[in-house]
Amino acid sequence: MNIPEVKFRTRIGDNQSIGGGCSIGGEWKDVSTNELFNKKKTVLFSLPGAYTPTCSSQQLPGYEDKYEDLRKYVDEVYCLSVNDSFVMNAWFRDQNIKKVKPIGDGEGQFTKGMGMLVNKPKQGFGMRSWRYSAFIDSGKVVKMFVEDGKNNESNDEDPFKVSDVNTMLNYLKK
Repeated sequence: MNIPEVKFRTRIGDNQSIGGGCSIGGEWKDVSTNELFNKKKTVLFSLPGAYTPTCSSQQLPGYEDKYEDLRKYVDEVYCLSVNDSFVMNAWFRDQNIKKVKPIGDGEGQFTKGMGMLVNKPKQGFGMRSWRYSAFIDSGKVVKMFVEDGKNNESNDEDPFKVSDVNTMLNYLKK
C-alpha cells in the first residue's frame, strides 16, 4: 500500500509566545508527503491527539527516548495526529521533544487515506486517528502495527500494545 499524497500545512519559525500556549511570528509552509517520505525509510506513528494522556505520557516520549536506536534503521521518525500545526508545535515544545518530527494532519486527509480516521464523539474529539505505527519505505507502507478494536463507536478503550516504540524496534532489528 502506498501512503496517500497530501500537503500538510505546517508552521515554521514561530518564536513569539502569546499567552504561554501558542507561538506566532513565523509563516505557513506546505509540505508534501513526497517531501517527507520519498526516497527515505521512515517510522510514522499516529495517535488520537496532542495533550492526551497515553499519547503524552507513553507513546511520544517512548519514540523520543529511542530515536537514536530507530535512526540506525530509518532516516526519520514522524509523529502524526489530526491536530493543526499550532497544536502539534506547542505540544512538542511542552513535552521537550527535539528529535521526533511533528506532522499536523489538521483536516485528517492523510489519516483518511491510510484508512485510520475514526469518530470519537464520546470524548468530544470528533474525527481523529486510530493509534498505529508504520514502517514506510519510499512512500510504500511495508509494515503497520494497528491497535486492536478500531471503531467509530467512541468506546472508552484506548489500546496501546503494538504501536509502541519497542514493537517497532523489534521489527526493524529483524
